[in-house]
Amino acid sequence: MSRGPVAVVRFSSLGDVLLAAHVPSFLKRAIPDAATLFVTKGRYATVLAGHPDLDGLLLLDDGSSADDAVRADDAWTGPPILARGALPDLAAGLRAAGADTVMDLHGNLRSAALRRAVGGARVVRAPKHGLRRRLMVHAKWIHTRPVPPLLRSYRSLAGLPPDASLRPWLRDAITAEDRARAADARSSLAPGGFAVYGVGARWATKRWPLRHFVALARAVEREAGLAPRFALTPGEPGTEAALDALLGAGFAHEAVTLDLRALAALASDAAVLVSNDSAVLHLGPALGVPAFGLFGSTVPAFGFARQGPRDAVGEIPLPCRPCGVHGRDRCPLGHHACMESLTPEIALDTLRPLLATVAAA
Repeated sequence: MSRGPVAVVRFSSLGDVLLAAHVPSFLKRAIPDAATLFVTKGRYATVLAGHPDLDGLLLLDDGSSADDAVRADDAWTGPPILARGALPDLAAGLRAAGADTVMDLHGNLRSAALRRAVGGARVVRAPKHGLRRRLMVHAKWIHTRPVPPLLRSYRSLAGLPPDASLRPWLRDAITAEDRARAADARSSLAPGGFAVYGVGARWATKRWPLRHFVALARAVEREAGLAPRFALTPGEPGTEAALDALLGAGFAHEAVTLDLRALAALASDAAVLVSNDSAVLHLGPALGVPAFGLFGSTVPAFGFARQGPRDAVGEIPLPCRPCGVHGRDRCPLGHHACMESLTPEIALDTLRPLLATVAAA
């Protein structure tokens, strides 16, 4: 591996960026004197602010207005922004930085165009496993090997053993301002005395029923003494209203709506994070918090589960699973049995060993 600047490319989406953001830490361990750069969409820049192993950002302008802190240069406190704009601007920025290795973790036409535009740089490409995942969906009669957890592959790409320890990079990046925005949600909860439940997901078929989340949380509170915080992100008003109705007025404080950085600040002190197959699940390894993933229309065999050493999953075997690589707006068969029949009791049985490791830590 080169000792010059190494550029890690992952444009989207949020969960994939959270996982790819481990790679600069892997690289710093494998090549301590190498500079590490990260190429992503502008909307994800604030996620990477304060990353302890990043030396520069290059941001693709995607028309998002979500990153005012990035657009106002005098307010930006993250890694230096070396380039911002369209692909040619990013390529020029990489050439000016002297990047001689490009780690393409995205593997699409856009990242290929960027590689070509940089020219002369050594290219390291992550395996996509797209065919393998599609075979699991569309050719279930073919025995298809599971995709290894993504962070194991990323360690190997960086030159580390696949089971090398993880640096909780996001925990190290959390600021006092992030913690202040989470203060009301945290209230009087003691570190390690609560569980965070990520109840949202972009795709409907990835969402475990809210009533199941509430029932599981009550059982965990009785058995392990962990108070619940049901985490929502801005833009989920329907989910928030339904959750408030389930909790009732006396427990409305248990539902919290936070931006990702504030949610990370809250979750960093949690005993465990329980989440749908969404970006929130990937906060676990980035914070060093055990994560329990609930899988319905997607499956852990896709490689997006069990990233951390204490992570676990809840799922039930059904012949219709998986029904899609990314999730769907509705169940193709109309019953959503993969989530409806994954009862809180089943989930708790799988979660108990993880809770035992937390209690023993």
